[in-house]
Amino acid sequence: MATPTVLEIKNQIIAKKAEFTALDGLETTSKVGIYNLWAYVVAFSIWLQYGFFETYKAETDDKIRTQKVYTILWFRDKALQYRHGHALVKEGYNLEYTGDGYTESEIEAALVVKRAAVVEKEVTNQTFLFVKCATEVNGKLAILPAEQKQGIVDYFKRIKPAGTKLEVFSDNADELRIEIDFFYDPSILTENGSRIDGTNNTPVQAALRNYLENLRFNGEFSVAELEDILQAISGCSDREAYIKNPAYNFQDPANWLDIENTVVANSGYMEIEDANLIINFIPKTVAT
Repeated sequence: MATPTVLEIKNQIIAKKAEFTALDGLETTSKVGIYNLWAYVVAFSIWLQYGFFETYKAETDDKIRTQKVYTILWFRDKALQYRHGHALVKEGYNLEYTGDGYTESEIEAALVVKRAAVVEKEVTNQTFLFVKCATEVNGKLAILPAEQKQGIVDYFKRIKPAGTKLEVFSDNADELRIEIDFFYDPSILTENGSRIDGTNNTPVQAALRNYLENLRFNGEFSVAELEDILQAISGCSDREAYIKNPAYNFQDPANWLDIENTVVANSGYMEIEDANLIINFIPKTVAT
């Protein structure tokens, strides 16, 4: 139920007052009349109580959501809360991080896990939780250094429920390889795909990399979704842009695997090198 406004509550007070003949003498309509001011103050106080209750309800719902039910979300949140080099403090039966003895900048620097996802898998008839993690280097997702990954392994050994089989995983970005047939409007783009007005020399490449960078961690890479993005680029003629031979690799030496429609990166994220991107710019005048 929506919270009523102060005026709605005040009108309810005035309507209720009309039911009592003993209060008939209170009939002033002046905005500065004692009765009107009293009704407003009471209405405002009641409105504040509504606000307090909504805040309390939101906080209670959040506590219920985040209590130790050991869901996949709990493990993901704990991975993101890992602070490299900081001590865990015993709080009752739990081990938690505190802010005692650390500055805000020190805490921020210790939060090395920037992306995390948890996947439940069956391995040799046993259920494992795979915690995928990545850090950031110069604003780009990257593999966690060995000592930080080991720190997360030790951290989960101390906080996870007894008997939980858990593996912490962090790797370099999966490599993407694609070919694109991009039909362009010669009045907007040049033969190498740059804008004639000079505002963007690589609009197609930029759109592709922006898609990869903004893909949800451990989310699906979608050929159809990427095609939609390329077809919406200004200068794409009649929305004709087609992806050919998409493949990805996460092994060394490389073992390229075809992408049929969608795929989830083994590391949780992808990147593409110029050598793995072929764009065939094909001129096509837009019919008017």
